Amino acid sequence: MSHPKQPFLVLAELFRHHATELTGFLRARKGAHDAEDLVQDGFVRLIQASAVEAPVNPRAWLYRTVSNLAADAYDHRQVRERLHVDLPCVADEFPEQPVDPARHIEARQQLRHVWTALQRLPEPCRHAFLMNRLDGMSQRAIASQLGIAEKTVERHILRAMQACRQALHSPRNR
Repeated sequence: MSHPKQPFLVLAELFRHHATELTGFLRARKGAHDAEDLVQDGFVRLIQASAVEAPVNPRAWLYRTVSNLAADAYDHRQVRERLHVDLPCVADEFPEQPVDPARHIEARQQLRHVWTALQRLPEPCRHAFLMNRLDGMSQRAIASQLGIAEKTVERHILRAMQACRQALHSPRNR
């Protein structure tokens, strides 16, 4: 009969033996600036996976997991960099265009309608959509993080997009 703390002792031993090695791997091969955080996230996922079925080779599983986490983090940074707008530069490009108050009010109202539509969605649907559209996460990464099928994530995102479109084009919201 195994002791109830035994799995945690095994995980602690794995962490002690492999955390530094995994961190070095991420820094050397992936250039991960947040290597320590990614390694810790990898161990959290190992704990979660072990609750269902312990991997046969935890070390190999950890390498694959932290490598995938690093790739997701890189993708996330790339999306953020592409979406980043240097506001002073934009202002310099359009210095003499006044802001149309009517368009500003209309945009705020549209945003309010979209936000209300998103708030009406079930939490998993809304969460998947925001992770995809605001955080730039891939459907695969969202599925992994939420523990649901990738197809389910796709359906959640499509449902949320339909709700947003309806909110923008609904006659009562004009």
